[in-house]
Amino acid sequence: MTLLRSSIFCANTNISPTRRATIAHMRRHRYIRQPENLPHRLTARDIEILQLIDRFKTLTSKQLADLLATTRQAINKRLKLLFHHHYLGKLPAQLSPQLFNSPDVYFIQLNRKAAKVLSMRGVTLPHQRRTNQKQVKREHLQHHLMTNDILISFELANRGDPNVEFVPSHKLLEGTKRQNHTHPWKVSAFLPEHNISRTAYPDAAFGLLDTKTGRTQLYIIEADRGTMPLERREQKLFKISNIRAKILIYFAAWGQGWFREKWGLPATRILFVTTSKDRARHMQELADELLDGRAPGLFVFTTLDNLNSNSLT
Repeated sequence: MTLLRSSIFCANTNISPTRRATIAHMRRHRYIRQPENLPHRLTARDIEILQLIDRFKTLTSKQLADLLATTRQAINKRLKLLFHHHYLGKLPAQLSPQLFNSPDVYFIQLNRKAAKVLSMRGVTLPHQRRTNQKQVKREHLQHHLMTNDILISFELANRGDPNVEFVPSHKLLEGTKRQNHTHPWKVSAFLPEHNISRTAYPDAAFGLLDTKTGRTQLYIIEADRGTMPLERREQKLFKISNIRAKILIYFAAWGQGWFREKWGLPATRILFVTTSKDRARHMQELADELLDGRAPGLFVFTTLDNLNSNSLT
């Protein structure tokens, strides 16, 4: 099907046979780099794209277009050039096994030449990761992209608001002691009812700064795609991930002053974002049962569709 579309496109345009062959060849090899066929000069927009992907780890063209307030067509053109000239790597998003032509996901993958060009331009990518992104499993990639959608929703909702400033996680961590670089936002607590200490690993975090008062509210993100059970039997409650265990750990950490002591941010909300209203309601009912009215406003349960700044600030 792709070859047929390429042949029709080449036959109906007034271009040379050599250029026709190049277009058809490049359409066949979507993930093979061919920099010699695409001249490229690094632009200011390219640097913005690289810095955003470095911060979010992976992004799709739609997410980049939303962040940069431009069209996907314009972003795809720059992404194509950055990929073929060894600034970016890409892999299929695989949003579902049956979805045809899933959008690509881009991540930082520099070769020596690209790294040298960035160095000469004075550009640093502080969050660049050396892991092999091609080995990421489909469910992990879906989960990470959902987490990025949540962060992007908040960042865009608060743009242009003079009273609220979105603070990304890496800025919140500046000046703090990071004991664990793999999981800088891990939350640990002692659970007196069970006489054990347990740790929860949030998916992400960010802050909302009130520019009038200078007060920052920390948001801990739990992205839920509906695959994690709400609770487990008592003997497996803290051995296998479940929503009930996470609620208990976060509540205990809040009561023991973990957020104030660790990051100096006592104003905290734990935000569970899931895929359906029914599941969000079940989570809320579980939290009400466990906490019995304690810590009102600490936990927020919503869906990605309903996520907006007005409902949470």
